[in-house]
Formats: sequence, C-alpha cells, structure tokens
Amino acid sequence: MMNWKTHVKNKMMFHRTLMVTTFLLGICALNTSRAAETALQVSPEQIELSGLLDYFQIQVSVLEDKKIVGDLTHEASYKSLTPEVLEVNAEGLVRPLQTGKGQIQVTQGKEQRVIEVVVNSRKNGKNVSFVKDVVPVLNKGGCSLGGCHASQFGKGGFKLSLFGYAPEQDYPAIARDDRQRRVSILQPEQSLILQKASMGMAHGGGRRFSKDSYEYRILKEWIAEAVTEIDDKEPTVVGMELTPMSRRYKQGDIQQLRVVAEYSDGSKQDVTALAQYDSLIENIATVTPRGKVEIQGPGQTAVMVRFMGQAKISTVISPYKEKVNLAEFKPNNFIDEQIKQRYEELGLEPSPLCSDEVFIRRAFLDTIGTLPSPKKVKSFLESKDPNKRSYLIDELLGLTGDPERDVYVEAWSAYWGMKWGDLLRINRNKIGDGGMWAFSNWVRQSLRENKPVDKFVNEIITAQGSIYQNGPANYFKIATNPEDLAEATSQIFLGVRLQCAKCHHHPFEVYSQKDYYSLAAFFTRVGNKGSVEFGALGQDTIIKVKNSGSIRHPRTRKTMDPTPLMGEPIDTKTVRDFRRPLASWITSPENRLFSKNIVNRFWSYYMGTGFVEPIDDMRETNPASNPELLNALADHFVNSGYDLKELMRVIMNSRAYQLSSSPLPENVAKTRFYTHYNVKRLSAEVLLDALDDITGSQERFRGVPQGTRAIELPDPNYNSYFLDTLGRPKRVITCECERTSQPNLAQVLQVANGQLINTKLSAKSGRIEQLLKAKAPDKDVFTEMYLVAFSRYPTQEELANCDQIVKAAPNKREGYQDVLWAISNSREFLFNH
Repeated sequence: MMNWKTHVKNKMMFHRTLMVTTFLLGICALNTSRAAETALQVSPEQIELSGLLDYFQIQVSVLEDKKIVGDLTHEASYKSLTPEVLEVNAEGLVRPLQTGKGQIQVTQGKEQRVIEVVVNSRKNGKNVSFVKDVVPVLNKGGCSLGGCHASQFGKGGFKLSLFGYAPEQDYPAIARDDRQRRVSILQPEQSLILQKASMGMAHGGGRRFSKDSYEYRILKEWIAEAVTEIDDKEPTVVGMELTPMSRRYKQGDIQQLRVVAEYSDGSKQDVTALAQYDSLIENIATVTPRGKVEIQGPGQTAVMVRFMGQAKISTVISPYKEKVNLAEFKPNNFIDEQIKQRYEELGLEPSPLCSDEVFIRRAFLDTIGTLPSPKKVKSFLESKDPNKRSYLIDELLGLTGDPERDVYVEAWSAYWGMKWGDLLRINRNKIGDGGMWAFSNWVRQSLRENKPVDKFVNEIITAQGSIYQNGPANYFKIATNPEDLAEATSQIFLGVRLQCAKCHHHPFEVYSQKDYYSLAAFFTRVGNKGSVEFGALGQDTIIKVKNSGSIRHPRTRKTMDPTPLMGEPIDTKTVRDFRRPLASWITSPENRLFSKNIVNRFWSYYMGTGFVEPIDDMRETNPASNPELLNALADHFVNSGYDLKELMRVIMNSRAYQLSSSPLPENVAKTRFYTHYNVKRLSAEVLLDALDDITGSQERFRGVPQGTRAIELPDPNYNSYFLDTLGRPKRVITCECERTSQPNLAQVLQVANGQLINTKLSAKSGRIEQLLKAKAPDKDVFTEMYLVAFSRYPTQEELANCDQIVKAAPNKREGYQDVLWAISNSREFLFNH
C-alpha cells in the first residue's frame, strides 16, 4: 500500500504536469499571428567551458513577445550525447568530465534542442583558481560572512575577509597559517577545511555542504592541485547577467534563474551554481541555493543574487487577482498611467477620489506644512470650477503668476527649508550662530527663487569662502574630512549609503573600498583657515582649496584617484578643485542616481512611502516598488530643468495623490502600490503650528521674532520639550530616519495632557476667549473649530456631541476647551489623510 508521503509526492507531480500541459495547450490554441510570437527558448545554445569545474545551468523558457512568461527547466528532460565529455542532472546542471567537444540534448514535449559545448583546459593547466572558484565557495557556504569566520576576530582561530574582499589575506589563512593543518595535499579529503565544512568532524558552524556537492569538489580539487596560489594577472568580475530580470507569475509557478559573470578580460562564465540567492519576502517567493524560485503567494518582491561583489535582483510579480475593474480610474497624467499599469499587473483596485474637504487640508499640509484658513476652506468648497484643485495646487506652489494669489511663497520656502535643513544638518552646534543663519537663509532664498535643484546642489558641493558670507560653505564645516564628506554627499544627493564600503566591500551592492576612497579623493583638497573679519559674530572660518591633498586605500596603501562611482578617474592634471568635476557628474542628466534620488525623496514626502524604502538607501538590491514610474518621474524632473515645484505639481495633480486615504479591505497593508493615500502623522513642527492655529495661541521661541512659526526655525536648538518629544531631529546624522514619527507613550501624554496644550486652550488671547467675547452661537463656534482643524463643516451628529460636551461642563469656557481638546487629540487632526 502506498504511504502518505508517496501519495502526496505523486499528487504534486500530477498537478504540476497538468499545469505544464495546460500551459502548452494554451500556446497551441493561440491564433496564427499570436503563435508566431510565442516560442520555446533554450539557453545557452552553445557555450565554451574553461576547465573541468566550469559547470553551467540550462534554462528552458517560454517566450511571448520576446519576454519570458514561463519556465520549463524542471519539466524538460536532458541527455548527454557525449557522456565521456559531459554529464547532466535532472535539473539541467551540466558538468564537464574531460576536455573536448560535447552535446546536451534537451527535450520538452515534441521539441528537441541540442546545446553545443566545448570544454577547454585552463591556460595555467590547473582546473581551479583560488579567486575565481574557491572564494565564491567560501562566500556561498557562509564561511566568509560576518557571523562566521569573517567576524572581527574570526572563529576558532580562523579568520577570513568579509565576502572574500581581500583574497590575498584569505589565501595564507587557509593554505599557510596554523602550520598548514587546514589543508592536506597528499590526502585532500582529510583536509581540516573539508572535514569541518562537510561535518566529517565537529564544526560549530554546522554542515556547509555535503561530500557529493559541487562546492566540496572545487575545494578538494584545489587542494589536490597543491593549493594553487593567487595569480595577480587573473581577470576579475566586473559585471553580471541575470535571467530573467523580471517576470509575472502565478502561485505555484517555478522559475530557474541563470547567472552569468562577466570578467575584465571580456570572458563570461555561468556561475548559477556558485551565486548566492536570497528572497526578500519568502511568503511570496522562495529560492533554493541553486537559483530555483517557487511562488508561494500573491504580491511583489525580488530575489537578490550576489556573486563576487556583483549584485542584482529578479523582480517577482504575483497578482492578487487575475482581472480587475479599473474603469473608474481615469489617469490625469503619466503618473496615473504607470500606476494603473501596476494595478493591472498586480490585480489591484484603488480607492475612490478623496473629497474636496480632505484634499484642501492634505494639499496645504503636504505643500506648506500649514493648515488652510477657514476663509480659504469656505471659498474652495463653494467653488464649482472643475479645475479648482489644479488652481489650488498652483497657488500653493506660487505658480499662478498673480501676486495676489501667489501668497504662500514664504510658507513654502520655510517648510521645505526645514526639510533641506534636516538633510544638510544645519545646526549651530557645528557651525556657530553666524554659520547657521547664513546657511539657513541661503537655503530659504534659493527656495524662494525656485533655484533648479542641480544648481542648488552644485553650489553646495563647490562652495568656498567665508561661512558667514557664503552660506553653503558651511557644508564643509559640518563634515570636515574626506571620508565624512564622501558619505554625506553620496547619501544626501545620490541616495547611496556608502558607509559599509569604508571597511569592506558593500554586502548588497557593487561598491568596494576602492569606490569609497576614490569618491573621498574628490574632497582631499578642501581645507579651511580662521579669520577675524567678523569679530562680532565670533571666529569666522574660510573654506579654501588647497594645492595638494590625497587619500590612500587602507588595505593596498595605493593613492586613490578621484573617481565617480562606477566611473573613470578624472584628469587631475587639468583640475585644481576636484569638487567641480564631482558636482558636474552628480548633477549631470546622465547620472540617474541623482534624479531618481530627488524624485524618490519628494514622492515619499507627498505619498507617505517612497518607491525605494528607506528612501535614502537606493541600491540594486533594494528595488523600487514601481521602477517604471520612478524612471518616468526622473525623466520628467530632468526635462523640466530640475524644477522642484514642477515635480510637486505633477505629483499633486495625479489621481493617485488625490485618492481617498480609506483603503479597500484587501489593500490595507499595500502602502507601496498607492491604491490609496497613505496616512501620515503630522511632523513635530507642523503639529505645533497646527495647535497654534486651532487654539489661536502663538508659541514663542527665544532668539527669534515673535510670530515665528515652528517650521521657520533655522535649527533644532530652540528649547521645546514638545518638539523634541514628537520627533524633531537633532541634525547630527544624514539619515532620514533621524526624524521619527513612531508613536510612544511620552508623545501620547504630551498631546493628551501636556502643559503646552493646556496652556494654549486657556490662553487669554486665544481662540476660545475671542469666541466667548463675540458671543457667537454655539453652532457657529463648533463650525469654526471644525473648519480650522479639519477643513470641513461638522455633521449634525458632531454638532449634537459638541453641544452635549458644553452642557455637561461647569461653564461654557470649560465646555469649549473640552471640545477643542477632543478635536486636538483626534486622529483626524493629528494625521494628514
């Protein structure tokens, strides 16, 4: 009698066979013109191998319009037509047995293909290279990870470099150190490195690979070949091809990935079996150590593939529904067209448009960090103009050309000056009062002028002179050494976190120590000197360009040439100030990192989440949720002349931005596909100003004129327990994460029962006292409160509730205070929705 395991296995095989048969029948059932566009592809068609350990993976794909729409690698059958030269397993992994010419036959249904293979000897007569073969095995086995032998002090007296970034250090550690006990040339299988990795003897790291594995075979052969030393002339990995880069799946689908490494000498090698694979969300897709992806559920994720410093991702799209009704989603611009396409791919339906009441409040808070006045709300709600939302957007951005309507320029520059101040770390603790005011005022003035962002950034990176006279020169007083400047510049303006590459190769990117120090080399000629010209303001600092300066690679001790990330070194003989070519490269239209970084940041500010999250961690292995839209917006930004207001206008005019914040039940957690507006808690400064507005009691800050709003403060050194508790950043790091919106008990207590809110509610010059003096009817009082706080009229039920609160209070004053307190503590007030 068949046991249950066999029964389940047979049942799974039956269903898989049925799926493949149905899929192929569907191809056959296509009409003539469509059938011509559908094809079976076997990769590679022909290949040259170098040495007997140069394995390769066969991939059998179904193409439609030249795109992979199905994978049959694990359903096809394989046969070596030259068994003395090649062998192939059931999953299409081919192993050479001797040099010569060979053939592999691939059979899928009635179709057969033959792959022509040539197996050559390696030039040095060896089958294994330490750098090309052994280091990848150590990486794949996890031996050279931070939790194992690549930790600070290694494990068990055995230390490797992280991710094998320093093979010249790893080779002696394996082949020479500890009296060569880790390898046994006479009896390779008795080598300590093999015995422990395969659990032939006790190993704290457990089994890393089995004795019949590809990895074991490589290490054993390397040892048998007398632990071949490193060849300095050996080509290095400079690129990687991954197939497929993106595909739409159904639950239960399988996809065999294929990875090909590109070397500095122009050669290529299939490294599918040696690459490392990780699924970013395993409940959507899983992946085996050999690159076999299986779809577990609906959603969008990616499989990260790494090999010898190269990293790429294969995007997985598994729809929630096969068909969706998007008839009501009518695009306003190209943003909506791209968003709609992603809805169709993922099977998502969006929420309806938000109301006018919600829109005006949302637009004001997102654009100028300020609540609209009741008068503005009333006029907007009363307007019947079908284009009133677009007109309001232009007013907020100061783009109408009418001075009587462009009245929000100061508020706009203040709010976004605060945002840029956070990024640039404008703080008197680092640059003094004079430098802080100079830098902050320069940023605000640049925003008032709507200075193109490329020019804005160029002026910062190339700034020099007095930090009091030239505001952006303070950038070089905040970060004072080449390393800090390289890290800050890449993270702020490129969205690239380079900190990891300071000590070792970036674990999830292509950036190495060489890239890190080559970027830092641009700042080696930046110096400063003291000046007493502005004695009243304290010691001035002059940022200057020195005649010389250099930086060395900490491991190789080589002097680094100034080089853009993944670019070519600049000609240092023709340039005195290295920062100028750096600024030109950063802000170049060809530099996609810059435009995509700015677009991603401001999209996040408006939409609640970025295409890439965290928004200042843009890398190949942290994929965008909608890369097509990110690219389209970056193109629009560049074509507009890096116009920040135009970027904001196109975002705000999109239907996606104007959707309701109430998600459909199935979309509650889908914050990065923009099926609804993502609710955001008001930031600390915006919330304090909003409390000032609804209570009519203006907060006073020492050292600035009375009436200065929280969003106008030039740095965080203005005493406010409320602002600090609600997440105001200290401006000591460049990370967006320094400003926090995560709730905690202290914030709840501060908003619900803090001294600040109670003082404002009872202020003698506040809104409640003014309403009492005017002796307005309760209904009018409640209506004004709702208009100023929520930008809408209260419902009859809300009016009745307010009336009950007032009647239950000892007197009308306390009743009004209770109503306004309840309003100020409501989610509708505390969040932008």
